Amino acid sequence: MQQFRLGMAIAITILSACNSGNQASKGADSANVVHPATPDGTVSVTIGDREKDTSQITISFQVKGLKKEKTFDQVILKDVSDTDLFKVLWDQPNSVYVAVLKPSHNARYYHGSISDGEAKIFVAATPPKRIWMYMEDSLGLGKLSGAKGLVASYRKDIQSGKILGQFIAEVRPIDSVKNVELYVEFGGVTKKMNITLPLDTKAMIQPTKDDSHVYFSFVKGEQVDPIIDLYVENGRLQVKTLKEIN
Repeated sequence: MQQFRLGMAIAITILSACNSGNQASKGADSANVVHPATPDGTVSVTIGDREKDTSQITISFQVKGLKKEKTFDQVILKDVSDTDLFKVLWDQPNSVYVAVLKPSHNARYYHGSISDGEAKIFVAATPPKRIWMYMEDSLGLGKLSGAKGLVASYRKDIQSGKILGQFIAEVRPIDSVKNVELYVEFGGVTKKMNITLPLDTKAMIQPTKDDSHVYFSFVKGEQVDPIIDLYVENGRLQVKTLKEIN
């Protein structure tokens, strides 16, 4: 009987340890998941001097009678609506994050919170991973809605520096709808990239107001996600990856 009781005790101990480990794992997973909160206050975002090189981001934050308004200088992404330019996420009833896109399509984050009985707003230089992942994956930060003028082939005669030539950016099919070649050319310089597209996604060239600047973008439904920045500067062709292509 003692041996049986000892065996039962060991089994119960092991089972308890496993359950404890599973609960700890679930707790860690839960801590890394954002559940948008019902705010105890309000936040507003105003963009000033949109057309200047540096704009003013004014954030007004209020929770239960505690108020704070602060203005920050930031270079922003031009020619997009407010819906695409910034996103707002309340992760707690008294905590809110605001993400504003830069020309690189990366975002600068601001955090409004209540601390020591005061409302505060700071730049969040390194926002928590769960915050930026939710902003990008669930709120669509960085993806442009309803972009117009998308084309498979873009050709414009431009002058940059002392060079006059045709700026070309084209999406060319390779062997299937899943694989394309990005072809870019200016001033006798050409660049080519073979790209595999994500599921249910097509690739297009997205023009801007500047004839010497376009994006290679992924399009899925109404969402347009700029992936590669293509432009001519001082007579030189520039190709910069904005987001990793899996």
